Amino acid sequence: MAKTVEARPKALSPSRPGRLSAEQAAELPDRLLDAALTLFSRLGYGDTTMEQIAKQAGASTKTIYSRYANKAEILRAVVTRIVERTIALHGAETPGDPADIEPLTFLTSLGRQIDSRISGDAAALNQLALAEARRFPEFAALHKAVVGRGTGIIRNALEQWRENGRLPWLDDPERAAYLCMTMLTDPARIRSALGEPMTQHEIEAHVTFAARLFLRGCGYKGP
Repeated sequence: MAKTVEARPKALSPSRPGRLSAEQAAELPDRLLDAALTLFSRLGYGDTTMEQIAKQAGASTKTIYSRYANKAEILRAVVTRIVERTIALHGAETPGDPADIEPLTFLTSLGRQIDSRISGDAAALNQLALAEARRFPEFAALHKAVVGRGTGIIRNALEQWRENGRLPWLDDPERAAYLCMTMLTDPARIRSALGEPMTQHEIEAHVTFAARLFLRGCGYKGP
C-alpha cells in the first residue's frame, strides 16, 4: 500500500528579498494559526515548538517571532480566532439587539455554535486544556476568558429580557448567565474531552432542551 504523504503549505516566497507581497502578508496570520492548531492537536502543547509551527506554516522562525513573542501568545491567538468566528456565526444567525430576538432562538443559536466548535475544530484544544492546564496555566486563563466571554453575551441578553418583562423570575443575571452557559455547553465539552463528540443532531436536541428548561426557570412564557 502506498504511503500517504501529508500535504504541507507552500513556502511563503517573498515578492522581493525580505518582504512579503500584500497577498502573502494577508494570509500569513491564518497560516500560522492553522499550523499551530494542527501541531497542538497532533503533538500536544508542551511538545510543540515555535520553530515547528513556523515550518508547518511554510514561514521562517524570524517571521513567527516578529508576530508572537512566545508559544502562549500564539495559543491565545488560536483560541481567540475560534471564539470570534463562533460569535460571528451566532451574530449572523441572530442579528440585531437581543431585546428584539426571541430568547429561545437566541440561546439555541449561541449554544449550537459553541457546541459545534467544541465538537469540531476546537475538540483537540478542549482536550488539551483539561489534560495540561496544571502544567501550563495559560490554558486555565484562556478557559476562564472564553467562558467569561460567552457568559457576558448571555448576561447582556438576560438583562434586556428581564427589563422588557420576558423573564420575571430572574433575580441574579450574572449567576444565571453562568448557569445557562454551563447547561448549554458542558455536555459537549465533556463528551469532546472523552473522545466522544456530540453529533449535530445531539447538539440540536440538547441546546433546545437546555435553553427551554432554563428560560422556564426564569418565568419565560414563550414557546
